[in-house]
Amino acid sequence: MLDNSEQREKFLRFATQYYRSGLPLFLSDFQLLKYQVIEALRNSRRSTSTDNSHIASHLGANQHAVQMVKDDRYPHESHPLAHLVPITKGIFESAMLLLPPNSIDKTTQFPEAVKSAFSNFVCTYFGRESYMAISIPSEVVAGIQKAVELSNVPLSVLDCAKDEVLFLLCTDVFAGYCKRLEAQCCSTVN
Repeated sequence: MLDNSEQREKFLRFATQYYRSGLPLFLSDFQLLKYQVIEALRNSRRSTSTDNSHIASHLGANQHAVQMVKDDRYPHESHPLAHLVPITKGIFESAMLLLPPNSIDKTTQFPEAVKSAFSNFVCTYFGRESYMAISIPSEVVAGIQKAVELSNVPLSVLDCAKDEVLFLLCTDVFAGYCKRLEAQCCSTVN
């Protein structure tokens, strides 16, 4: 269901409307950050390599400024990378799919060009004082905060948090969504 944009859109709207959950916004912002990272890595590869035509063919020529989402619209759906980068994939895994082989590895750090967006994302969803902070296991949050403190921020640092959010959506919110759909089906039949 998460790979089908129409069904995903309905489900995320349900989660936002009925649960007032920050989880859909987290996923939307995560996608936008993912796009920004991939574009920054592509641009850094372009400046250090003379032939990047294979990257350009995958990623397209459009450059989009990526900003955090703070409402219930999903602008990541219209991004040129949307059809290439599933919402279920992490930043590292997506970069591995779209960038040339051997251009990144598990130690590859977030590009300098997106450090501000990364910091904004971390403060928004993992900050102790943030009203948008998501409720996921503390060891996941501690791992992210430690990476930031040590200035060792690999591309995969947020992937466990994304997996936890998907788990919460699929186990907690999805059950309510299914019940809601079932109730709607029963009311239209009667």
